[in-house]
Amino acid sequence: MQLNQALDAEELAQLTLRWGVMPLRQAALTVDAPFLTGENQMLTSRGRRAEICYIMHRGDPADGLLLHIKTFYPEGAFRLPTGGIQTGELVEDTLTREIYEETGLVVGDGPTQANVERLLGVLAYDLYHKQLGPVEFATYHYLVRMPEGAELQPQDEDESIGGWQWVKPSELSSVADILDAVHQRAPIWGDWGRFRALSHRFVGETL
Repeated sequence: MQLNQALDAEELAQLTLRWGVMPLRQAALTVDAPFLTGENQMLTSRGRRAEICYIMHRGDPADGLLLHIKTFYPEGAFRLPTGGIQTGELVEDTLTREIYEETGLVVGDGPTQANVERLLGVLAYDLYHKQLGPVEFATYHYLVRMPEGAELQPQDEDESIGGWQWVKPSELSSVADILDAVHQRAPIWGDWGRFRALSHRFVGETL
């Protein structure tokens, strides 16, 4: 498979050494403004080349996975939490930072820390934007165990966390269906929803 520019071969090799061989899939999608250009939809702004997605559970993924919604999302548009990888930032540094900013949990191996269990896989996107042209992006999906008894306490107000929801892995396809259909309630979020749905289907098939 030829890697798109959102992926770095050396970085992927290092992650494979640490976590083992993982699924690496590609998806193509045609999109348009305001996705990637409008307020709250500028996924690739500030040099972001990719993002992390943390799939958090409370001891057994089969019992429930954490979704969140932001205050400015369309009603009911819960999704798996993600965070943009900034220019010069390592993938797993982003993971640690985003988990803390959004949940207040510190990543580590201790009993009171969020434990990163494995890298589930990477989904690379070849987006064709009708105004911007070709855009390449990727999502690194990590399975994370929440410490027993911990509470979710967002630390960064700019994350605009509006609520949490727990769903079983088998329900991720339904979450993807809701995101795919978000244009019916909020047309300007249509391409964002279609894009976000891809990651949920990927995780549902990979877990």
